[in-house]
Amino acid sequence: MEKVKIIELIKKAENLTPKKLERDLEPLDGFPDVPNWHKYESEIWEIGEEIRQIINTKKSLRKDSELTDLIMKFCLNKNSKRGRQSFILLLGYKHLSKYATQLIEMLNDKFVKGQIIDTVYKMQAEGFQKEIGAFMMDKHTWIRKLATKYVEKYGTQQRL
Repeated sequence: MEKVKIIELIKKAENLTPKKLERDLEPLDGFPDVPNWHKYESEIWEIGEEIRQIINTKKSLRKDSELTDLIMKFCLNKNSKRGRQSFILLLGYKHLSKYATQLIEMLNDKFVKGQIIDTVYKMQAEGFQKEIGAFMMDKHTWIRKLATKYVEKYGTQQRL
């Protein structure tokens, strides 16, 4: 029952996602580098949060490969912009570390880079110190701290 609900929610998020990447809105008041959120971004983010609540009540769904594949596929669509943040965070488990490489490939996306670093750290995915280390000088303090934390823990590891 919960699995069906999650699949429906993912489809709803897909339907809210524009067919092409929309331009950024005007900046938020007082934050010249942060654009306002499109309505669909907020709605998609909320859907990801709703999925998190369901998964927290039925933890076995965290290991459902069909759901994980659907979530990962959704995360790869840049047209959802910041709405993907909550979806990316759904992948933050060690047993899902096989998805780390796909997430790392999206690190240049300004809307989700912090969530990617956080998720890869939670996955305990080693070997991405070069990619994540590049964010140790990011202008956002929380991203710098996450990148530093990752590099301090995994900086001596080599990817196989």
